[in-house]
Amino acid sequence: MIIPIRCISCGKPVAHLWESYKDRLAKGEDRKKLLDELGLERYCCRALFLGHVDLANTAAQFKKF
Repeated sequence: MIIPIRCISCGKPVAHLWESYKDRLAKGEDRKKLLDELGLERYCCRALFLGHVDLANTAAQFKKF
């Protein structure tokens, strides 16, 4: 639902990069160049960002029991 604090495969901290990634991606920047500038060089960290779907707002709409 939210981005993991660390990469699942290598353990590198990545959560602090998520907001800037999301903001810059919304402005229309190229994904490859953006991931390079953020310092995500390993394929596992890149896959974590490219494959993540932010569902926190969607899940928050449902009523809790």
